[in-house]
Amino acid sequence: MKGTDIGGLSVFIFFILSGFLITGILARARRAIEAGQTRFRAALAQFWLDRALRIFPAYYGWLLIFLPFDAWLFDGRTLAHLVWYLVYAQNFLVAFVTFAWEDFTHTWSLAVEQQYYVFFAPLVLVTPSRWLNALLVATIGVCLIALAALAAFGYEAISLYPVPATGFVFLATGALLANVDRSRLNVFTDTAVVWSALSTMALLALYPVLERAHVLRVPYLLWVLAFDASLGALFAAILAAPEARATQLLETAIPKFLGKISYALYIVHLPLSYWAHEKSDLAFLGAPTGFLRDLAEFALVAPASLALATLSFYFIESPFLRLKARLKEDAARRAVLT
Repeated sequence: MKGTDIGGLSVFIFFILSGFLITGILARARRAIEAGQTRFRAALAQFWLDRALRIFPAYYGWLLIFLPFDAWLFDGRTLAHLVWYLVYAQNFLVAFVTFAWEDFTHTWSLAVEQQYYVFFAPLVLVTPSRWLNALLVATIGVCLIALAALAAFGYEAISLYPVPATGFVFLATGALLANVDRSRLNVFTDTAVVWSALSTMALLALYPVLERAHVLRVPYLLWVLAFDASLGALFAAILAAPEARATQLLETAIPKFLGKISYALYIVHLPLSYWAHEKSDLAFLGAPTGFLRDLAEFALVAPASLALATLSFYFIESPFLRLKARLKEDAARRAVLT
């Protein structure tokens, strides 16, 4: 919905989910190191290889596909900053160079994710398991201090939003949820807690509308903390009550399929949206302006994005996922033989 922050909400959900899943993998690898089943360098190399085979094919594939259209439709704006995209630094491009969003800069969140893999994964693998939660809490604290410092130096939301410090707050929160005793999360299943979290999320998603109407103005740091607390509480409730009907709905066919193609769906949807909004002529749909045009754009972009993401999963991503599985099987066989 234009004018709201539903996009930000979606990105923060992605970060918490990723922190939960990825740090869970790293924590298991750390326990294997402590048990003498592997070594730091081997565990880190395996982790980075697994992530490269999952992340790089679709990202670089769609970047390559997008560049000719960027030159044709968008005056080569992405091509002019190609190096930033190649090294996963487009979040710094937005934050400290252009101070503006471009046609492919929505992938800033993928850059933050990659920076988490590169810089945080080694920290988890060298940290004793009993100290992991302390490391995660310290990470959140350091990131909040960094955001406060940037704000004190005059940087505004366009810079604070894409820097790693914001994303790492949510990633570390997801990691804490992966590493905590789930029996301690029962307090979050209380109906009042769940509805408070949902209400806070809805309010924050509408925050840009309220700010423009001069109804509410929240400092960036408080906005991040409120988002993190409400999302963390909701995820804690889901973990504490996996048998709940709302949780079980996430395991049905359609949500599982959307989860499968979600990575490519995220990459392709915004360039298509820019094209539909800036370059297409939708007058033939009877919706040349306003809300009706937005609906027409959605009706065009949504199925196109789903189709491209499905093709991406089966023809770009799946071959590398099969390669990743084969490499893991080979590594397991070698471990047995030795």
